[in-house]
Parts: sequence; structure tokens; C-alpha cells
Amino acid sequence: KSWNSVYTELMDTIRFVKSFSKGQITIPKSLRDSLGMTDDFWLKLYAQNGRIIAEPVNEEKNKVDYAKKLLTVKGKWFSADEIVDNRKQIEKQLEKRAR
Repeated sequence: KSWNSVYTELMDTIRFVKSFSKGQITIPKSLRDSLGMTDDFWLKLYAQNGRIIAEPVNEEKNKVDYAKKLLTVKGKWFSADEIVDNRKQIEKQLEKRAR
């Protein structure tokens, strides 16, 4: 590939997003589509050299195998309180948008 085509392809995948409270972001549909991600997906997040890296976790066809795979992921999971707080914040954002 020429440098021009690589640059154009790269620029087509760069998107800037603004975070909501507590650091929540929305991944643009065009990026999700380009990676073959559905509306329901998991990401592996980590910091590397001052950057946040997000990698899609490939979903297994078998839900039991997929659940087992997720349980092997090392890192911190959200607590029940954090999940409730996140849901409340999302609901507030949706209410604001509906007005």
C-alpha cells in the first residue's frame, strides 16, 4: 500500500469522543462496524506508555464458553455499587437528551 492510502485509511478510523461523568465514553458506530462489533460487547482495557488501549474481546459462539473466558480475564471488575451508579448516570443522560 502507498503511504497515502495507509494515511487515508488511518484517518478514516480516528474519532474523537468526549467522556461523560465517571469517564464513560461511546464508541462511534462506524468504528464498531469496522471491527465487526455488535451492540453488546466486551473490551479489554489497559494503560500502556501513557495511552489507554481498548481491545475487543472475541465472543465465543457458546455462551458458557464465553462466560468461562471472561472469568479468566485478569483485572478489576466493577462492584455492584459502581454498576448501579453507572446505570443511574446513563439514565440521567438519556433523560436530558429526551427533553
